[in-house]
Amino acid sequence: MKMISFLFKARGALLALMGGLVLLSSLDANAIPVFARQTGFKCVACHVGGEYPQLTALGRYFKLTGYTQGDAKDIFGEMTTNLDRAPFAVWLQASKQWYANTQPGGINGNAPTSQFSGQTISLFTGGHLTDHVGAFIQWTAAKYDGLTTSSTGPTAPLNWTVSIDNSEVRVADHRVNKSGDWIYGAYINNRITMSDVWNTQENWTSDWIGYFNAGFNGVTGLAPTTELQSGSTQHNNVGVGTYLYKDKTWYGELAVYRKVSNGPLSVFTEGVDAGSAPTLNNNLYTRFGYNKEWGPHELFIGLHGLFGSGDPYGVNIGTTANPITFYSSANNQATWQDMGIDAQYQYILDPHYFSAHFRLTHENMQNSAPLVGGTVANANNNLNEYWADMTYIYKAKYGAMLFFHGARGSSDTVLYSSGVSGSPDWDSIMPSIFWSPYQNIRIGLMETFYTRLGGTTSSLITNPVAGSGNLSPHSFNTTMLYGSVIY
Repeated sequence: MKMISFLFKARGALLALMGGLVLLSSLDANAIPVFARQTGFKCVACHVGGEYPQLTALGRYFKLTGYTQGDAKDIFGEMTTNLDRAPFAVWLQASKQWYANTQPGGINGNAPTSQFSGQTISLFTGGHLTDHVGAFIQWTAAKYDGLTTSSTGPTAPLNWTVSIDNSEVRVADHRVNKSGDWIYGAYINNRITMSDVWNTQENWTSDWIGYFNAGFNGVTGLAPTTELQSGSTQHNNVGVGTYLYKDKTWYGELAVYRKVSNGPLSVFTEGVDAGSAPTLNNNLYTRFGYNKEWGPHELFIGLHGLFGSGDPYGVNIGTTANPITFYSSANNQATWQDMGIDAQYQYILDPHYFSAHFRLTHENMQNSAPLVGGTVANANNNLNEYWADMTYIYKAKYGAMLFFHGARGSSDTVLYSSGVSGSPDWDSIMPSIFWSPYQNIRIGLMETFYTRLGGTTSSLITNPVAGSGNLSPHSFNTTMLYGSVIY
C-alpha cells in the first residue's frame, strides 16, 4: 500500500513537471548556455552525453585554457544587436522530496516534504574576457541552503537567500613547440576543488543536482566528510592557484586557500554567512595526475591533498529550539592533512556514453586544547572518506547513475555524539534515472539509501530533537523528483 501511495503522489508531481516542460518546449531546442553560445559547440561536445557537469576532453580543454575559446567578439562586441547570444544564462530547478521518516520536531531539517516547489535559481555569466583571460561566475538564490539559512524546524518560515556560488577567473595559455604540448595558467576561485576537470572531487561530482537536503537537522555527526571534500568549506574561502598540463598526459596543480572577509577578494564570498562555515588559514591544495586518451576511451589516475589549519567548526549557530552543536563557540584552531587518490574512466562513442569515478581521501586532524572536551573529545581524529559513481547515457537523452558514498574513522563521543559510541562510520547508495527531452532540460528521480549511519545499521541512533526514541539509518532515506532547465 505504501508503494501504491507513493506512486500516486509521484504521478501528481510528474504531471506538474510535464506541464512545465510543455511550456519550456516552446524555447529554441538548440538554446544552450553561455559557453556554448560563445563556442558554437553542442552540449555533447563538452559534457558526457550532454549532461553537465561531467566534462569530455574538449570540455576539459576549454576550462584549462581559461574559458577563452570561441567567437567572443560576437558575444561582447555586438551584444546590443545580437541579444540571443548574450553572455548570460539562467538555471532553474524545482523538486519534491519524500522522507522515510516524517516525525515532527525538526528531524527532517528544512527540506520540502509536501509540495512540488522551486528550489534554486542560478544566474551565470563569464567566458572570454581577453585572449588569455576568462571567467565562470555564478550567483544562486536558494530556498534550502544551510550556509546562508538557519531554521527552527519544518514549521518555521524560510526565505530565499542569495549569494555568490561557484565563481572563478583564469589566466591561461596553450603552446605547442619542440618540447611538447603545454597548457598552463593561474586562477582565483571561491571553493577548494572548483578547479577540478576530471569530476572526481566533491565540487563537480555528478550528484550535484539540487542542494539536496539529507534531513540531518538536529542530528549531528551522522555523515561526516573530510575537510577537503566538505561542502561546508564552499564559497567563504578564496584560493589562488597555478597549474600545468603537458602533452594531454601529465597534470600538476598547486593552490593556497584562506578565509576572506573584506578587501577586493571578498567579492568571491558575497552573501555567504561567515559564521556558519569553517574558516581557513593558509591551506595548501595539491593535485597531480596522469591522463591517457585513446579512441573513445579516457583514463585518469591522480593524487589530491589539502594541508593547513583553521577553525573547522565555524561558530555556534545553535538555538534552544534547534540545538545544532557541531559548531564551536570560539575561534579554536585545528590542523589537518588530507591526502587521497582518485580516478576517472570515460567511454564516449555516440549513441553510448559511459563514465566512472572513484575517490578515497584520508584525513588526519589535530585539535587544539580549547576544543578538547567541548567541541571534540579527542586531541587527534582521523577519517577515511570514499566516493564512487557510474553513469550511462543513451542517445544523450536517457541516463542512469549509481553513486556510493561513505566514511570510516576514529570514534569521538562529542564530535559524533549522535553515533553509536561516537562512531563516524556511514554508507549510502544513490541510484538515479533521468530524461533530457531537450539538451537544456532534465527530469530525474533520485533516491538516497543510507545503509549505515553513526556506526550502525540498526535502530540505535538517538533522536535528540523529537525525543521520540531511536531512529535507524533507513529513517533518513530520501526520494527526490526534480526538473531543471538551463537557458
